[in-house]
Amino acid sequence: MRIGEVDEQILRAVNQFHYMTAGQVARLLYPNQHDDNRYAQRRLRRLVESGYLLRLRELPTPQVGSAPHVFTLADKGRRFLMARGARLTSAYYRPSEERAKARDNPFMEHTLAAVDVLVSAELLNRQHPLVSMPRLFTERQLKREAVRVQPAGDPQARPVAVIPDAWFELAVAGEPVYVALELDRGTEEQKYWRRKVAALTAWALGPYRQIFDADNLTVATVVPTTTRRRQLCSWTTQELQGIGQPALSDVFLFTETSPRAVSPEAFFFGALWFPADRPQPVSLLDLPEEGQS
Repeated sequence: MRIGEVDEQILRAVNQFHYMTAGQVARLLYPNQHDDNRYAQRRLRRLVESGYLLRLRELPTPQVGSAPHVFTLADKGRRFLMARGARLTSAYYRPSEERAKARDNPFMEHTLAAVDVLVSAELLNRQHPLVSMPRLFTERQLKREAVRVQPAGDPQARPVAVIPDAWFELAVAGEPVYVALELDRGTEEQKYWRRKVAALTAWALGPYRQIFDADNLTVATVVPTTTRRRQLCSWTTQELQGIGQPALSDVFLFTETSPRAVSPEAFFFGALWFPADRPQPVSLLDLPEEGQS
């Protein structure tokens, strides 16, 4: 198989996010092609048959439509990108390990939900003239250099590793906003969520700035329902008050809006995000005032 420009774009996208479905590839690379992802599926099938991609088992069948397969780079695809000077986001490749992860439905569904947000961020980077995305790290990359912190407000607690589901930098007219992404599937109980908030707070006030060379942080959490969003807002506010950090409520933003349901511009610039302690939504990013761009 001759690898053309289109195929290389797909391989680079899969390398960037590590796991992708045909729908995510189509949304990222062919946003104006409304063919139920058939073109992307054909390109992906050819890359699988030629050994450049590994096709993992399909996800559980949804209520509507068929279950999507998940794709990741195979060894041949990794060698191809390395020869083109690309930096691989995964340090090693073990097909058996990838297949085992694909069988873990909660893990894979959670991971792909994070990829949905990252695809929107990448689309905003490509489509909006004032936006750039200088840095993006997936959870897999963040695990390599995870640091342990003492959860805020609990000197007796064991240090815990802080690993967001992703971290990325979006610059609007040159002004950077740094986002730690959390995907909530509605399964964590209150004590686990509050423990996570305490750890993220200690991380934000401690090693975070030096590790990422960043002077601000937004912990953006995507939740499945409005009820769950209100619940996490309440738990977060209670925890921040309990550990003496109520001023950090603006750092924690929540939305129940799916990044697949709205345009990337609406997802990031729309008033869809709720601070932990306020019922009025705000935007994750702010456009510069006229004359400042």
